[in-house]
Amino acid sequence: MAYFKEPEPDDPLELTGVVLPAPDDTSLKEMALCFIEEFLRDGWTDEKLKAMFRNPFYRGPYLAWKAKGDAYVEDLIREVHNGKSL
Repeated sequence: MAYFKEPEPDDPLELTGVVLPAPDDTSLKEMALCFIEEFLRDGWTDEKLKAMFRNPFYRGPYLAWKAKGDAYVEDLIREVHNGKSL
């Protein structure tokens, strides 16, 4: 029998989502680079990465693609492949 107790309002383990402002292009770039590095390490191809950035389901990458476009994403992927950000 499963038992579920509602979490206390100050429960530190309760999942809470927040939106953080991206004040400049540096923050956006760092976030996009992190996604690229992570998924490349999981074996994703460049084409699959580009498709992820165009997919609204992946909110962070999609935000970067929507703001900067295909060429920007391709440059970041190339940058990671060249080892500049690893």
